[in-house]
Amino acid sequence: MGLAPAGLLAQTAGSTRSAALPQLERRIEVAPTPAAGIAAGLGINVRAGYYARVGVHAAAGIVRRGDGVVGVQRVEAVSRFLFDPFGEFPRGLYGGGGFAVRCAPGDPVRGDLVVVVGVEGPLGTRRTIPAVELALGGGARLAVVFRTRRPVGR
Repeated sequence: MGLAPAGLLAQTAGSTRSAALPQLERRIEVAPTPAAGIAAGLGINVRAGYYARVGVHAAAGIVRRGDGVVGVQRVEAVSRFLFDPFGEFPRGLYGGGGFAVRCAPGDPVRGDLVVVVGVEGPLGTRRTIPAVELALGGGARLAVVFRTRRPVGR
């Protein structure tokens, strides 16, 4: 994550302005761990070079605790490395890592390191790119993500 700001500064002057526009995302996450839960979230990421994306997202949902359920919130900052940033193949793999802060009633605010692997595509509607993502850190999560498509590249 410490390299992310350097990646933002290292963009070439020749890159088009539209390729650097923020990319919005919507996500639904399921945690199949013993404290099973579901969450929905929104996020934003920016291009940090041709192969890297740096983003932040927030999610809120419910998890099982004892005989009931409680609300949980999480904010996550993740850097992703895209193996196919130009969309040359129908699906593109990515991996990355970052940091998450989680808050649930009765628990202290907790920070976790996060590792992410996912696959984007195929290109959805004209405006979205679907992705499936597995994240580890504070428990395992499986997410379905819909990102807005950038005008140039992915």
